[in-house]
Order: sequence, then structure tokens, then C-alpha cells
Amino acid sequence: MPKPVLQALLLADHVYQDKDTGKKVIAGTFNQLNLSKLKAAPKNPEPAAGGPRQLSPAEVARPGSPSAFISLTDVRGPTDLELRYVDLADNGVLLMLKFRVESDDPLKTVEAILPVPPLPTPHPGVYALELVCNDEPLGSLRVTAVEMPHS
Repeated sequence: MPKPVLQALLLADHVYQDKDTGKKVIAGTFNQLNLSKLKAAPKNPEPAAGGPRQLSPAEVARPGSPSAFISLTDVRGPTDLELRYVDLADNGVLLMLKFRVESDDPLKTVEAILPVPPLPTPHPGVYALELVCNDEPLGSLRVTAVEMPHS
């Protein structure tokens, strides 16, 4: 089965849907995290399988949580996807959200809005938000963490 085609992957402070038109309003897009003070990342207990802790969108939905906006085409029926947040310094997966999209027409555009928790930044550097289908990457968004000078 062909894999979906990624049209857009954005991080934003807020994504709203207009009740009258159904259009998405994407506010406060970003691809840089400003670190005010370098802190050690909290250690998460290792999951039983030895990989990153898997979160459901319901676990991270809360006021002030950023969102990922995803737009796809060529979705054929129910399709399982993963959104991974990866530290490109060592390719370690820091967060993973599994979700499903569905379409009865591969020509339609399918949009998904996923709440994400505050993104862990154990150090300044480059990270990536990656969309994956059946362990094949569909695309990614680079996120740079920059340490800001102390004021």
C-alpha cells in the first residue's frame, strides 16, 4: 500500500478550527526553542520495551500545550502514524505520539491537530519532529534549541 504524502508539518502555540467554515487557524508557528538556563533533563523511567515513553494525545492535552498541525494526502483507509521528537545529536527519540488518520478517498486532504507536551531540550542543539508511517519517514521539521544569554 502506498504511504501517505506529507503536505505540512508545523509546530504552533495554538491551532483552532473555525466553527462556521471548518478552516484551521494556526497561530504562533515556531521552530526554535529559547533556553533561558541550561537544566539537566529529568530522567524518565525506562519503558519495559527499552524505548522512549509512548504518550497518547489525551495524556498531553492541557492549556498552554503546543500543537502539531499535520496535513496529508494519499491516505487510504485507516492509517497508523507516529510523531517522534528526536535529538539529532544522537538520534535518540525523546517523545513519541501514536495516532490514526483515516480517509475513504486518497485525493482528499486529511488534517490532524495533535497536542504535544513541552518539548524536552537536554542541551542546546538541533532536534527534529518526525512523522513516520510503518517505520518509514514521511517528513520532518527541524527544531533548534538556543541558549539565550542571561540577563
